[in-house]
Amino acid sequence: MIKIAWSLAHQEFIISDHYYFSKLSNYVKEKDIHIDEVDDINKFTDYDAVVFNYPEIPFEEDEVDYLSELIEKGKKIMIFGYYKNEDRIADTCNTLTKRFGITFNGDIVTDDENNYENDNLLIVTDKVKHFKDNVNKVMLACTDTLTIEGDFVEPLVYAKDSAKSKLGKEKILFAEYRTFGQQGALIAGGTCVFWDNYSIDLYDNKEFALDLLAR
Repeated sequence: MIKIAWSLAHQEFIISDHYYFSKLSNYVKEKDIHIDEVDDINKFTDYDAVVFNYPEIPFEEDEVDYLSELIEKGKKIMIFGYYKNEDRIADTCNTLTKRFGITFNGDIVTDDENNYENDNLLIVTDKVKHFKDNVNKVMLACTDTLTIEGDFVEPLVYAKDSAKSKLGKEKILFAEYRTFGQQGALIAGGTCVFWDNYSIDLYDNKEFALDLLAR
């Protein structure tokens, strides 16, 4: 069984919020994934992975040191933001991710051609890399872009060529830091609502979400 700590330590959206995440909660149980809400970062060592879903409290340097050690020990850290730098979410995520060569840009991505229900903020893309074969197309609502640098960071999801970044950035939406031969990783995503009750049953979002948690 995969054990995941869903962080409450940085004032995140909680998975036990029935209105937003009841479907995800049910789907992970079907896949033998166990998720606990955890508000004490010292307990993260007891889990295979940690999720920071829209953290609103910045990370201190000693916390980043601690999370880096967890990655070196084979743990997976996941952090997901939102568009426009609302609540300074991009800035907050960057207090963790910049150490690993990933920057949230506080961007707005629109796509007038590839979207859901003619809403250009609900972008649809099939430019998904390194996921299982059943993940071909996803809907990513209200997403930021990511800038990456360094030898150990690579994109996981791009927007389609028809998409536009308000800041003119490369349209990387999800990225992963992982050193060669290492099990541990840091995964960052420009949106935190790809797996909420509205989105999770659209396209391959369910499979995408479960693969992120279990990869």
